[in-house]
Amino acid sequence: MKIRASQNRVRGRIKSTCTFMSLASLLALPVGTALADSKDGTFPTAEQVGGQVYIDPVAVGNKLPLDFDAYGMNSEKVDLGKVVQGKRSMVVFFISAVPISVNELVKIENFTSRHGRGINVVFINADTVGAALMGGPKAVIPNSVKTMHVLKKEQSLKTTSLYVAPNDALSAEGVSTRLGIRGLPTSFVIDKNGVVEKVFVGPQDWKKGDI
Repeated sequence: MKIRASQNRVRGRIKSTCTFMSLASLLALPVGTALADSKDGTFPTAEQVGGQVYIDPVAVGNKLPLDFDAYGMNSEKVDLGKVVQGKRSMVVFFISAVPISVNELVKIENFTSRHGRGINVVFINADTVGAALMGGPKAVIPNSVKTMHVLKKEQSLKTTSLYVAPNDALSAEGVSTRLGIRGLPTSFVIDKNGVVEKVFVGPQDWKKGDI
């Protein structure tokens, strides 16, 4: 009996370790990686994701699409187009489940407060971790909003433009696919007409003149 109990404990540890390693490997993948369709477990076709598996990212000179679903800090639906309308803005997409992505928000706030020349800073949480297990991206909006409140307090963020964008990275309509985002954080600097001036992928060593 003691031997059997020991064997069961070993199996449990192996199972837990495998589960953790699987989750870690998923988090390490670039956002937008085509793993499997979120509904039926099949790989998306090229037609489903715009004619190619990885669409071309939104580049300098393009207008930044902001017509996807987004929600404010009270879980209310918001129009991001109006948030940036007529304002030179820095729109930052990040993932709240990854510390390096969250730390970049603090760096951006510090940088823009000194060298931003009054730029309108907008943070958008495009987190998908665990969404499929809880009914899909839209079903986790309330919890994502709660996370944003905790994050804002813990990081002492002063920016009031904090939003949640339900993001199904395996869907043709997902934020990551729509914008061709290769990793988070990704920051877009746009002019007052919404046209992209600069794109920054990943954490940056921000310096005067960057924006």
